[in-house]
Amino acid sequence: MTRLPLRGVALNEPVLSLDTHALHYLRDVRRLGPGDTVVAFDGLGNEVEARLAGDAESLHLVTVGGVRAGRVGADVRLVYGLPRGEKLDDVLRQVTELGVAGIVLLSTERSVSRLDDDARADKKRARWARILDEAARQSGRADTPSLDGPIRLEDYLSRSAARRRLVLHPVDGAPFPTNLGDAGVDVLVGPEGGFSPRELEALTRAHVTRATLRSPVLRTETAAVVASALALAAVGAL
Repeated sequence: MTRLPLRGVALNEPVLSLDTHALHYLRDVRRLGPGDTVVAFDGLGNEVEARLAGDAESLHLVTVGGVRAGRVGADVRLVYGLPRGEKLDDVLRQVTELGVAGIVLLSTERSVSRLDDDARADKKRARWARILDEAARQSGRADTPSLDGPIRLEDYLSRSAARRRLVLHPVDGAPFPTNLGDAGVDVLVGPEGGFSPRELEALTRAHVTRATLRSPVLRTETAAVVASALALAAVGAL
């Protein structure tokens, strides 16, 4: 059955309105019309079945039955040094499909990409939100991962002390843990070139555990997906 993200919409209403993007997806992409049934989800873990009603120009949804809890991700976050170009698009899509609860973007010393221009930043964040919604829809999730940042490493460290934190490092780390308890895990991956020596020192002072993979050195976008998958497996969510 077709799934439809309706972020910020109260699903317990008898009638659900559709924005331009949702209308385009249902009518022009999925070729649905009045009488067809979809599953709408709010990005927070709730979903409801609903039937399309109205005419082709003014479609809306009429809910069928009650709101229910849907499939959600595990409490694992990818903390990722902002990469160059559009690499982040694929990373967001893949880690959402895997089941992370959130992504925190870091502005690091070796990050080439910056979001200094407000208009450009807003455009990118809107695209990233669409990517997260679409990946959640395709993977059957009823929640959408949170996306925060970019923030400085120092700010992240001061806000995350209560979580279990691991950073991928090509050398000098312990094997990636296979058991991380239930959840509450952050896995850190640097941008192209990795974290700087100063940043690695800050991570060590903050008691962030280094983890080294046995694989050859991975590209940053590959490492981000692999680390997320390993963390999810280690909390029993994969």
